[in-house]
Amino acid sequence: MNVLSDNNEPVTKRAKSSDDIDKVSCNVTDILEENNIDKNSGCQENANLTDNEDEGTALLDNDEDDSLFPFPPDDDITDMLQGVKYDGSFPTITDRYFTPYYKLNVQCLGDDICILMHSNRICMLTLAPSHVVFRSDTQITKIDFKVSDKLDRVLNKVSGKSKHGAQPLQTNSNICIITCSNGQTYKIKCCIIGKLVEVNEALLNNPKLLLEPPHKGGYLAIVLPNIKLLDKMKESLLTQEQYNVKMLECQNAANHLEMSKICTNSLLNSESEIINNDSPMRCSENLDTVQKC
Repeated sequence: MNVLSDNNEPVTKRAKSSDDIDKVSCNVTDILEENNIDKNSGCQENANLTDNEDEGTALLDNDEDDSLFPFPPDDDITDMLQGVKYDGSFPTITDRYFTPYYKLNVQCLGDDICILMHSNRICMLTLAPSHVVFRSDTQITKIDFKVSDKLDRVLNKVSGKSKHGAQPLQTNSNICIITCSNGQTYKIKCCIIGKLVEVNEALLNNPKLLLEPPHKGGYLAIVLPNIKLLDKMKESLLTQEQYNVKMLECQNAANHLEMSKICTNSLLNSESEIINNDSPMRCSENLDTVQKC
């Protein structure tokens, strides 16, 4: 057994091991240095990103600053309306979504009813502008929806899409009773077949509200017409154009009657003046005849 070889062998191995350790330590040192460089570069990149964000925020703040973009004063907007076709009035909700139909002289002369039909076929019942209530000098003092001892339209209760429990209506069904200051009363007819949805209860406390346009509360009731009979009911009513023609004819007839009265009165007055002027002459002639006799 070679003792020397045995003793030298571990020394060589230890020497190699020490060299390896040195190499490993050098590699570790290099890796740490590289990590430090990466960290430093990462920190630098984060700092750059932070600076960029601050710059972006500053830009946003500048964009939101209204003082950098002054606007002209808007005290006068007349120049903005020069390119808009405007005739002085905008259409109301009733004008835009409702189609008017009219029934004239329902019970008496001047008892004119207006039925405003929505695009979904719901109807708003009101008085026509030519109704005798609006043409007279009297005022509306009371509107009563209790049309009989057993039937009160205010108690109408509906539920569901089909309006279950609603009071049925015929063309001759009374909707309300209007009382004027001169004691005259008018029973307003429905003029269509359907179901009563609701009545305008605001008229109970403020009857003069009926003088307002329908979209401001000047209506009587809301009615769901019978869809199957709707087209037939439309045929018995007047459209807006037909109503305007009728009103023009009535106005011309009224003007003609007024002119006839004026002409008749003027003729009667002229004849009376002629008679009065001739009477003194006749009296003097009669006096001379008597004296001669």
